[in-house]
Amino acid sequence: MPTNNGMPQLDIVFKGLGVTAIKRGEKGYAVLLIEDETEGINKQKYRTISEFSSEEQAKFTPENVKFIKDALEGTPLELYVFKFGAEDVLTDIFNKVKGIIPRNSWIAVYSTTALKLAENQSDLVSFVKGENANNKKRYKAFAYKVTAADSMHVVNHTTDKVTFDDERGEMNGNAAIPYLLGYYAGLSMMLSGIAKPLKFKSVTEPEDLDTAISSGEHVLYNDEGVVKVARAVNSLVTLGDGVIEDMTHINTVEKMDLIYCDLFKAWNDSYKGKYSNILNNQMLLISAINGYFKTIARDYILDPNFDNRAEVDLEAQRIANYPKYGEEVVEGWDDAYALKMTVGTKVFLKANNKIPGIMEDFFFNIFI
Repeated sequence: MPTNNGMPQLDIVFKGLGVTAIKRGEKGYAVLLIEDETEGINKQKYRTISEFSSEEQAKFTPENVKFIKDALEGTPLELYVFKFGAEDVLTDIFNKVKGIIPRNSWIAVYSTTALKLAENQSDLVSFVKGENANNKKRYKAFAYKVTAADSMHVVNHTTDKVTFDDERGEMNGNAAIPYLLGYYAGLSMMLSGIAKPLKFKSVTEPEDLDTAISSGEHVLYNDEGVVKVARAVNSLVTLGDGVIEDMTHINTVEKMDLIYCDLFKAWNDSYKGKYSNILNNQMLLISAINGYFKTIARDYILDPNFDNRAEVDLEAQRIANYPKYGEEVVEGWDDAYALKMTVGTKVFLKANNKIPGIMEDFFFNIFI
């Protein structure tokens, strides 16, 4: 009969205000899969527009050169570009991509083959959801007109037409994907996606902006001569069981994912397999986490006016002790003793944190 042993696990779950983290990580990685039949290496990486030299541009079609420049315009930390052909199976490309790109990446697919457009976008969403659920990744998909996305890690862009400020003129809304991918990957966590004007001359708007936004759609609109994001939301619409409305905002999820990836890296690099699982060492870990909370609160990633704090999840630790000692015995322990009763290789922690949103809504009553 098999045991419950497997790889050592750190199960990090965000529920409502719960979040655990320890060391500031980096955000801003953009990954663009682009349909391009030119020969040559199918993976490139660029940090700045200056690295996208004439030699590099020769590796892509002239049309795709413009879209890669669009992505770099948002100044992501790094832009990974992977080419694929019209007949390629996108799943095969994803399997290569996930072994290369960072854990916290924005990912988009731009294809020109109309018949494959919907299929490619659906494959992207399935890939991101699967990797996040099964492999502890924190990928974010910037997708175009997908159905039933309903995920805080999938942004569903649905603008029908965009007019570029260059010779491309009006194009299908899918053509905005590379630019918006770089825009969000390079956007400071201190800003919302609605904060800046975009490079388009104009866009077509949905019949009802409020309805589109409340349905989890990311749309652009014309705001007195400039184009802006109507509301920086992801596709999440189903709330409950620890999933709250705050998580529908792209900025909030960016902060959650930064914290998640920081803690995951710190655990992997500095704690896992290196300390005896006793209360003393758990308290050292908790102290480090709480120190990190204070640090990122100074940058307003967490609310500095809230007592952001991690502690042992005493209830979870008690339950984990039931099989060995029995529920009645364990529930007879006082808290001080229960804290000392660590369980095998498992560390049970919880946190109560407050992630601030960005000021977007203005309510101002004037009485005379």
